[in-house]
Amino acid sequence: MMDNQPPLTSPDGSSNGNPPERSPRPLYSTQEGHTIPHHHQDEELKDIKVEIKKEDTLMSEAQKSMKEGCPHHSQNSTQEDHTIPHHHQHEELMSVKDEVKEEEEMMTLKGYQESTGEVGMTVTTKEEEPSLDISTDGSSNGNPSKRCLRPLYSRDSTQEDHTIPHHQYFPATAKMENTIPNLRKFSKLDFQSKQGVLKNGRPMPVLMDLLQTKGQRKITRSFQLEWYQRKDWLCGCATKNRLYCYPCLLFSTTNNVWTNEGFCDLKNFSRGLSKHEKSAIHIQSQIALKTFGAPRIDLALDEQRRLNIGIHNAKVKENREILKDLINATCFLAKQELAFGGNDESASSSNRGNFVELLHAFAEKDVRLANHLVTSTVFSCLSNGIPNDLIEAIAEVIKNDIQEEINAAPFVAVEVDETTDVTNEARFSVIMRYVVTSKVTCEVKEAFLGFDDVGDRRAPAIADYVLGVLQKYNCVEKLVSQRYDGASVMASDLNVVKAKIGEKIPEAAFIHCYAHTLNLVLMHSAKCIPECKSFFKTAEGLATFFNKSTKRAHLLDEVVKQRLPRAAPTRWSSNSHLVQTIGMYQTDLRAVFRIMSENPDVWDNETLMMAFGYDLWLSKAQTCFLIMVYEGIFKETDALFCVLQNHVMDIGFCCSRIRDTMEVVERQRRDFDSFYDRFQKKCMTLGLKDDDGSKQPVRDERRRMFYNILDNIGVQLKARFDHFGELSFLALVDCTKFDEMSHHFDDAKLQSLSKYAKYFDLVRLKADLIGLYSTQMVRDQCKSPGQLLSFLAQNDLMETVPEAGKLLQLALTIPATTASVERSFSALKRLETYNRNRTDQGGLSSLAIISIETERLLKLKKNKEDFYNKVTETFVQKDGRMDFIYK
Repeated sequence: MMDNQPPLTSPDGSSNGNPPERSPRPLYSTQEGHTIPHHHQDEELKDIKVEIKKEDTLMSEAQKSMKEGCPHHSQNSTQEDHTIPHHHQHEELMSVKDEVKEEEEMMTLKGYQESTGEVGMTVTTKEEEPSLDISTDGSSNGNPSKRCLRPLYSRDSTQEDHTIPHHQYFPATAKMENTIPNLRKFSKLDFQSKQGVLKNGRPMPVLMDLLQTKGQRKITRSFQLEWYQRKDWLCGCATKNRLYCYPCLLFSTTNNVWTNEGFCDLKNFSRGLSKHEKSAIHIQSQIALKTFGAPRIDLALDEQRRLNIGIHNAKVKENREILKDLINATCFLAKQELAFGGNDESASSSNRGNFVELLHAFAEKDVRLANHLVTSTVFSCLSNGIPNDLIEAIAEVIKNDIQEEINAAPFVAVEVDETTDVTNEARFSVIMRYVVTSKVTCEVKEAFLGFDDVGDRRAPAIADYVLGVLQKYNCVEKLVSQRYDGASVMASDLNVVKAKIGEKIPEAAFIHCYAHTLNLVLMHSAKCIPECKSFFKTAEGLATFFNKSTKRAHLLDEVVKQRLPRAAPTRWSSNSHLVQTIGMYQTDLRAVFRIMSENPDVWDNETLMMAFGYDLWLSKAQTCFLIMVYEGIFKETDALFCVLQNHVMDIGFCCSRIRDTMEVVERQRRDFDSFYDRFQKKCMTLGLKDDDGSKQPVRDERRRMFYNILDNIGVQLKARFDHFGELSFLALVDCTKFDEMSHHFDDAKLQSLSKYAKYFDLVRLKADLIGLYSTQMVRDQCKSPGQLLSFLAQNDLMETVPEAGKLLQLALTIPATTASVERSFSALKRLETYNRNRTDQGGLSSLAIISIETERLLKLKKNKEDFYNKVTETFVQKDGRMDFIYK
């Protein structure tokens, strides 16, 4: 193809050079036979006009260049038969214009080679591979001694084979020049800028004198421009005189010689090209270059899809805002234990249920919500699935928060109780107890995990259920205590359950609920003595007598102005309240019965007979005696009940209060004489008389009964609270005895901690405790383990006494009562009353979690956006709700 090009030299092979001074730059020869097409002549005249109007600075630079022997074109091409093809004439004119306009731009020509010994450059065109030979003196054979300013053609074009190639290498012009530093910033450009860079093409400048260092010698080699055509990925930098890989500069993130410092080893040029072309980085970059823009073309063609995505995302944003109102309504109803649905939820109903009516109340001040309630079809707030899923989503967020606290706690205790609900199904309730510490304080938490329906109520199934809950919350290794209640566990299967758990977790000590134990003590002590059993039965009947009739209750309100509390068989504290109320209003109660007896026409026979009997019972001194005995006992046991039913109380404090109660009962037994004197004074005040039918003296008989009641209670207290030896290590954190223990450390109590030895370094623990005992500030400010742990947390001392901190957390983790579990059953009954036959088992458990964990819910809602996001993310996972998921 190149052999067909007409030569640029004259027939004799000579070429006239440019004069030393710049001429009007004739572009073509004026000799005969030199024909210029008409359209090229017109373009030539236009270019000359533009060229003459250039600034003087460009003219001076061009003149200076010519004086240095770097001509641009032949001044006098008068040789005959010197014909330039039309397309080359046009390219030459464009090159001249570019040369004058952009002085800094490097112009390139294919087949460039300098003549040896001449100031000008010669252009040779050959189809063979460019020569990379160098002279023996280290200089390039073809390089001039002095670099000229951007020569385009040879000054002396006398060689016969001097032809202009078809393809000229000119850098593309653009707003941002395609230099090597700019190409490295390709990845940071926007899409349009990237397209502009690719449109400009790769830089292909003339590289002069590629310098290499070999030992003490510096060798320069010449680079043939033909390589730019052979390798479509090759580019160069005229500033650094280095070669680079164009695709790798644009798309590769790996640094190598072709992207970083540049390639200049022309001796191994062919080997370097071959090695780089085979590299995976180069292949990947080439693919990226060739396919650039293809995905965006597809996306541009799918304009409707982008429009749909925008509409969908806008709808998702609106739905998420609406969902916040629904979350607030759900939290309110669940927290207040109110029913969600109504009997008639149709649009024509005047009462569509609490959930729907509450949303309409919100909508009165929220136009967005009002429009949504009217127009929404896909995401309807009025469908049953929405509130149920929201209830479960909120409960799931609460359980996740519980999980995070359990993960951070060193110890946990599990409490399990059983009840039968209104549907006659057995429900198990699970409570997890642990300690949460922060830089501000420490807090004992009892977290409700929900209700479960366990079909198999046998001991092995219950044990497997408890282990499953522990594994679910990843706290098997942290379990230090287990407590159970309910019919199944309190029966003979109790030992089986705790033994099965003990096989898996030996450290999990079983301690029965102290509040239940105290209740059993009082109940059994009353049943063992016939007179006491009859006394409590009569007292319970008296309360029922007034509660069964509104007419009797109305008279009681008029005279006594106080109702009698009902007694619960499993709540001995209610019996205490009843006995104390009867003793306080004994005279007024007798007045009520006398009014009934004096008005037989107003009351029925049953009422009159029972009123006579109760009045006779209250008139006996024996009744007053038993009331006073149990008032003294209940004064102490009621205070102990309050302590044992408080979940924040540590077990050490509870054990101490139980011991104190035992001592009080023992002191009461020794104080019969003073008690009997008070009894006689009250009998005289109330006008009560003794029954003289007894053969023994009345005082001795009552002394015997007094001793029997107190001895029975004292013996049962000791028998049922006989495990204090296992918990003797709790005395180590009894803050009331720190002063005493600072002088004498009890090693025996430390050894009682052997059951939990795997959690502690006992030597370090002893050192930590002695340090705390001997600190006056600790003895003055800390009166309980909870206060001491808060003191350590607030003063950043947990790392100072780490083992003592763990012992305090262990003491606070072991529960003394299962009162929290029982309270969950009260919530269950209330929820079932409002939601019977409308909420499934899972929804009922979730409602109970929200209701019982109200404080935790309020804490989570303090960070509203985070709470809404967590609930929303959980909610959208149910049934794959796409109308809440961004695309």
